Amino acid sequence: MKQNIFIYLFISLLLTTCAIAKSVNYSFQDNKNSLHPQFLIYHDSETTSKLYFQIFTEDVLYSRTNVSEKFSSKIKLQFVAYNDTHKEIIDSGSFVISNNYLKNKKLKIDTNFSFLFPKSQTGFIEINVMDINRNREFNKTIKIDKLNKYNRQFYILRDTNNQLLYDDFFFKGQSIFIQSEFNIQRLFAKNINTSFPLSPPPFSKSYQPIFKSNNSGCKELSFNAQKSIPYLLPDEGFVFFQLDTLSNQGFTLFNFQEGYPNLINADQLIPPLRYLTTKEEFASLVSNSDSKQAVDHYWLSKASSKERAKNLIRIYYSRVEFANKLFSCHLEGWKTDRGIISIIFGSPSYVTNNRNSETWIYGDENNMNSLKFIFENKMNPFSTNDFILKRNYAYKNPWYRAVDSWRNGKVYLLQ
Repeated sequence: MKQNIFIYLFISLLLTTCAIAKSVNYSFQDNKNSLHPQFLIYHDSETTSKLYFQIFTEDVLYSRTNVSEKFSSKIKLQFVAYNDTHKEIIDSGSFVISNNYLKNKKLKIDTNFSFLFPKSQTGFIEINVMDINRNREFNKTIKIDKLNKYNRQFYILRDTNNQLLYDDFFFKGQSIFIQSEFNIQRLFAKNINTSFPLSPPPFSKSYQPIFKSNNSGCKELSFNAQKSIPYLLPDEGFVFFQLDTLSNQGFTLFNFQEGYPNLINADQLIPPLRYLTTKEEFASLVSNSDSKQAVDHYWLSKASSKERAKNLIRIYYSRVEFANKLFSCHLEGWKTDRGIISIIFGSPSYVTNNRNSETWIYGDENNMNSLKFIFENKMNPFSTNDFILKRNYAYKNPWYRAVDSWRNGKVYLLQ
């Protein structure tokens, strides 16, 4: 069997899963029963906003009591919208989404609902999603900003097939439509071509990048009579949409790589290996003209068997894709501080968060010997999802212990 069979197996069989409990709980275990919903907030009037909800049907359990009935799923969705102080409930609700099929089920379940939220206020919405048939839950808290019209919640983005863009990344040559219900006359689109480095190890005091507004072009876009703007996204870089080019505020769409957030070819498997490799090993991987062969050889050299190599490939790159889906900002998710920790150390045992930080704990929550990482939300003109690790030299030994485990052919999971 050829060595590059492992790469093909990874690309065809890779599963990325997560289970989230309470406000935040990142899980990297291979669990087909996990829920992966997506949410989008859009301010559609001065008194109400909409929450769009989407989930893949493969994540939901369908059942029936006899062969003559249709398969049926039931999802219960509950929400509570608060003001900024979290003391006043502005709106709340609960409803059940049912979906049925006899032979072929659709790919996704989509719905949306309106909730009360006044203009010129900020706050939060707490969402609970339950797969009733399986008794599995997903919880998420989303910040609501109905004060600053530069943020993306004042705009709804769709592709040429009228599909909503839930994510902040796009693909080469993609066309979109930007719509707003508020009296906004124009937007400015800056094409940014700045390249940012990946995060250094957690014990490093390396310099963090400063965000510059270097751009290769700025276009003025006007809303038409239908309150919409058609826009062709560039082939390279990312686009920063602003109301005022003299400010440092707006919302961004990123163009990272083909197939993002997934890894769809062997060339994309090499960069995330930088966390495990020496400079010489990484240079050898990059310079190899056959990426499939290079990646196969690397993992086979670390594992004691082909089966273990296949398992290492599946789990390591599952973590990379998971990081891309959750932690993307101006960087690919795997390059971020939360990405690097989640890939190397695996699932945190506990996660707590407040408005400006997340704390990840590996081990018992109240044990002094547990490993703790604190990530602080960084002011970033391009993203609200940028969290920087409070680095500490004490992380050096745990870091190298985890890296050595991977290099010795063992999946590292600190609990």
